[in-house]
Amino acid sequence: MHAELLVLRLIHILSAIMWVGSGLFTTFFLVPALASTPAVMGQVMAELTRRRVFRTLEIAAGLAILSGLRLLWIDSAVFSGSYFATGTGNTFAIGGAAAVIAAVFNFGVARPAMVRAGAIAATLTASADAAEKALLAQELDRLRKRGTIAAMLAVSFGILAASAMAVARYV
Repeated sequence: MHAELLVLRLIHILSAIMWVGSGLFTTFFLVPALASTPAVMGQVMAELTRRRVFRTLEIAAGLAILSGLRLLWIDSAVFSGSYFATGTGNTFAIGGAAAVIAAVFNFGVARPAMVRAGAIAATLTASADAAEKALLAQELDRLRKRGTIAAMLAVSFGILAASAMAVARYV
């Protein structure tokens, strides 16, 4: 049991660092830097897709959530109600729920919007028709806004989840 706990904690912490850390970097640095150059954004998104970055982050998020559930299963004696009545149990539950919400915003809303925005940005540079460019630019702007809001929500819930995990044992 002790070895299982160590392995689960290692998987949980490292995968969460990768997932939440990449979300922070992408939301606050990468996307704003690329937003000023739509053609480059399309190229970067295509390269990240080719390198399977998004799939890797989905796997990291899944590992963080699943290992967290298993750790909670063990810690709470199979999800005992009395455990969740404690400050620690309640804080872990809030953190876990925040992580799931972050995953939904991240992979269900932000990622699809940004992938489509990257494809449109690549099409925008190749288009010669002014009317088509205007429509594509409008759609790109809409998708960028949607992706940005969803990414900010995902990062906020990721920070909440990480914070809850960090302090739960002391609550």
